[in-house]
Amino acid sequence: MNRKKIGFFAEPVLSKMTRFFASLRMTVSEGLRMTLLTLHCHSERTKRLKNLGLVFSCFLFLGGLTFAQELPYTVRNITDGGQIDFHPDFRPDGKELVFASRSEISKDDKEFWNISPYYVNLWLIDSDGNNRRQLTNGKVIDCYPSFTPDGEKVLFVSNRGGKWDVWSIKRDGSALIRLTDNQDKDYSPRATPDGKHILFFSTPTSSEAGYITESVWIMDMDGKNAKRLTSGGKGDWYPSMHPDGKEIIFASMRLIGGSLWTIDREGKDYKRLTYGKVLEFFPNWSHDGTKIAYVSRREHASFDSVGDTEKDPLEIWIMDRDGSNKRQLTKNISGGIWDSRFNLRKPIDFISYYHTSWHPDGTKIALTTWEKDQKGSYISIIEFDRDTLKNLPVLNEAPLPQYTLLGERELTGGEWEDFGPSFSPDGNNIIFSSNRTGNWDIWNIGADAEGLKQITNDPGDELAPVFSPDGKEIAFLREKNSENLQSSIFNIQYSLWIMNSDGSGARQVTKGIPVLSYPAWKSDGKEIAFVSKGDEGIGIWVYNIHQQKSKKVATIWNEISESQRVKESENQRAKRKYYPFNGLFLYRIDYNNKGDKITFESNLSGNVEIWVMNSDGSNMSKVTRGNEPHWNPVFSPDGKMIAYATEKFASNLGPPFWPNSNYNIWLADVATGKEEALTAEEQTDWNPVFSPDGKKIAYVTNRSGDFKHNSIWLLYLK
Repeated sequence: MNRKKIGFFAEPVLSKMTRFFASLRMTVSEGLRMTLLTLHCHSERTKRLKNLGLVFSCFLFLGGLTFAQELPYTVRNITDGGQIDFHPDFRPDGKELVFASRSEISKDDKEFWNISPYYVNLWLIDSDGNNRRQLTNGKVIDCYPSFTPDGEKVLFVSNRGGKWDVWSIKRDGSALIRLTDNQDKDYSPRATPDGKHILFFSTPTSSEAGYITESVWIMDMDGKNAKRLTSGGKGDWYPSMHPDGKEIIFASMRLIGGSLWTIDREGKDYKRLTYGKVLEFFPNWSHDGTKIAYVSRREHASFDSVGDTEKDPLEIWIMDRDGSNKRQLTKNISGGIWDSRFNLRKPIDFISYYHTSWHPDGTKIALTTWEKDQKGSYISIIEFDRDTLKNLPVLNEAPLPQYTLLGERELTGGEWEDFGPSFSPDGNNIIFSSNRTGNWDIWNIGADAEGLKQITNDPGDELAPVFSPDGKEIAFLREKNSENLQSSIFNIQYSLWIMNSDGSGARQVTKGIPVLSYPAWKSDGKEIAFVSKGDEGIGIWVYNIHQQKSKKVATIWNEISESQRVKESENQRAKRKYYPFNGLFLYRIDYNNKGDKITFESNLSGNVEIWVMNSDGSNMSKVTRGNEPHWNPVFSPDGKMIAYATEKFASNLGPPFWPNSNYNIWLADVATGKEEALTAEEQTDWNPVFSPDGKKIAYVTNRSGDFKHNSIWLLYLK
């Protein structure tokens, strides 16, 4: 019989089964779970079932209703379920597993009870379920075990010494060594394929790191030379390196859901592999590197329903290396365990029980399963033949929208400040301002991160470069007095300049008009719009290149006088939260592709929102809505969307330069005002600009290095 037709995805059969089980007060889900958790699948029995073609037809009543069916997988429990056994990892030869096991303690042990009501130690067991033996012991929590590539050592996390660090131990129980010793919390260590380094994720606890959440790190096998690879965002967890050593996969909460991402060994070139606001985590490579197994709630619930134990079953999914061909391997293999009885009070949360591990032959995956009554959990092995994955239906993902985030990449970096990116009309180059030489100058770099070149070298400061529509010229701001960069924005006296794209022929085009924004070229190249402050307040002006004249077209900002600011209480200032800040702040305005609309940020409604008006200043309309400030608007190439920076995910609603701000890149539909986040970092992402084809956004972020410096990154969009 054709396996594809007789598997558990056969809807007509499932429908009949559902009605049958309902009559017996038992659901299909319950029946499957009982089958999967009790069935000991011996090869000879499985072979006989296949030969007889017994599918959905043979029902056995053995202390409860179970049934035999030809599933695309079988489950073999190798521990007895009398304890809480979890987090298995195959030895590289596949003959043995290491896992964590929990034992309850008495409340009389008051000192440890304050940490956890359980001890957790590591155990070894042969892959056939025999020869169970204890590897670590003590009044401790040892967890997240994984073998080194030679199979002779086990890496793990322990609270020995009072904090969460990475440790190692030999298989014979000797040579217990602490590898990390810092104030941060280090979890989930996994050796790189060459055995020279260890990947792990870490949660900073230092006051200097502050709000930064879990990040992926790499260190030498002896614990030295630790290096952070990811920025953390909302949490980067459970890294695993590809067998070729070139790529690292990890789970991330950076987009609110729980997507899987890859980076290169240097922590660059982010690529997104999964989509949707669901928890997806614990990714692991097959030994040949062609497949990724991971755990997902995609089949059952949205991210918002996490915590519902009855509606949160997690399934094993498998996809190809590039994220294609996503297939669900299991059905009702594990229900939710969001229960205080399973709580180990950090670092063990509910998802820690679902770690998956590939057998080297590529037809088995070890994981944790448990009974519905949660009395105990098993170390189980899912077994399937090599043709199973070929016959499983591939996830039919809905067509992704045009501006779905596919990846990220660091373009510049270092202990300096890079600001104000702008694409060349062909999309091949990006210009920006930087103080990397001690002076603010304009630089050019390829969109492929190659060919960094300095364009200006004037004693003054040059900022906010923007290419002309034909790419032959660059409009920018120049200020001879560098001290003004640290003064109030109302004292800045930037002038608008134009130069050739190679930096030659610079000429000043405005005099006596302070320019407070990035310049915006009209699509025909005949006008440049900018923001200025005059006697009539802060407004948008337009410079006509042919006439060499500037005129004001609209007032866009309600000013607050110096006397008002002085009289305000701290609380009032915090509540107002939109006042233009000091330093390198510049307003952002932009023409659409037709040149008949201008987008800008404004506080005319009482909060800083994104607005659109006709290019002559008429028909102003507000695009965004909310209590958070919105900054740096730019049109997409088709004029239908606006990218901007806002702070919807943080309690601090200060401008981007404020220490604990949490700005991210968002999109808003011009017609409907519907908003969507593109980044969700704990750091500050702002100042976005589209590439000409709309497939990239260059932006400024402080997520590189020590989070104290700004650099240019790229977002890759569909």
